[in-house]
Amino acid sequence: MSQNQATAYPPPPPSNAYVAPPPAGYPTKDGDTQNQVPVETKSRGDGFWKGCCAALCCCCVLDACF
Repeated sequence: MSQNQATAYPPPPPSNAYVAPPPAGYPTKDGDTQNQVPVETKSRGDGFWKGCCAALCCCCVLDACF
């Protein structure tokens, strides 16, 4: 083995290089909890199933007509 062997990962950036912060809500190693975005979920309703049933119904009607 030689000492000038290539590594699998690039070297870390120099200390004076700008490193972008992680996206909002992304977990970090240090467990920083002050900048966490609250998780908020919304119900989308049953629009998918209504649309799916309407498509099947249209398909059946078109099949019966032609």
